Amino acid sequence: MESFDQSLKYLLQHDPADFIRFGLGDPAVEVLGPLPSGLPSRSRDVDGNYLIARGHERRVAHIEFHRRHQSLEELAIDVAEAQIRLFRRERLPISSLVWDLYGKPEEPTLKAFTVPFGTDFGSACSQCVYQRVNLRGLGWEDLLAGAPAALWPLVPLTRDGAREDAVLRVRDAIEARTELSEAVRADHLAVLWFVAGAEGLPAKIVRSWISEGRLMESELYQSVFDKGAAKGDSQSKAETIIRILMRRMGQVDLAIREKIRGLSDIDTLTFWYEEALDVVDAEGARRLAETIQKASTTQTTP
Repeated sequence: MESFDQSLKYLLQHDPADFIRFGLGDPAVEVLGPLPSGLPSRSRDVDGNYLIARGHERRVAHIEFHRRHQSLEELAIDVAEAQIRLFRRERLPISSLVWDLYGKPEEPTLKAFTVPFGTDFGSACSQCVYQRVNLRGLGWEDLLAGAPAALWPLVPLTRDGAREDAVLRVRDAIEARTELSEAVRADHLAVLWFVAGAEGLPAKIVRSWISEGRLMESELYQSVFDKGAAKGDSQSKAETIIRILMRRMGQVDLAIREKIRGLSDIDTLTFWYEEALDVVDAEGARRLAETIQKASTTQTTP
């Protein structure tokens, strides 16, 4: 979902040190500045590259947001490719942080993964090593109490944070950050809004917690919707529907996902999108999935 993606990148670009220190588990790391995110011969940019230092040692912090349901092997190949290209360009050690947005609550918040891809020569082989950051491994109160403030809008991504009391507490905590300007606080509230929606909280309910008037003070909020309007926002709507159905049901049949993504009728897609925003449980999600499954691909407004 585009708004979700833009929200994550906004936080990273404005507060990279908080992301990197939390992901590395090292509050002493200093961020010296951003590095280009584009890498030659790659089909996409990485989400973030930063020159960092700890004492006299300089490194590259390479950050990826893991959005897709992807095997660890495929993920490691993507990370390894980026590491090699970054090392070729920067000639510095690479610390890769993968923020897993689909983690499991029973898994640790921080865990290093090593994936060998070369043959052994004695005791050594080529391998990819990265740190996985799993916010689902945290309770929302733990994140609010112990994580850097820039991460507070991500509370709905914790194992128990997609609920009213958590969102209200974070809203109040953001508004209390008087060191930030009104506009920046509004941007952080917009991130909280988008993330809560992506985690399946109905828009009508979230709107009662974070007023639209306050959100309209956010440049991020306005830019997301302006961009979405210019593009018809069909892809964003489709991915939101799928994400909400998966959040409520656990899994969604591939044929239904393909039908949602392939629908060109914006009126029908908008109807399904609005229905999805009001889904609050598995039964409601199943009813919507059945409606989508039975719908004609030539259907207009239901």
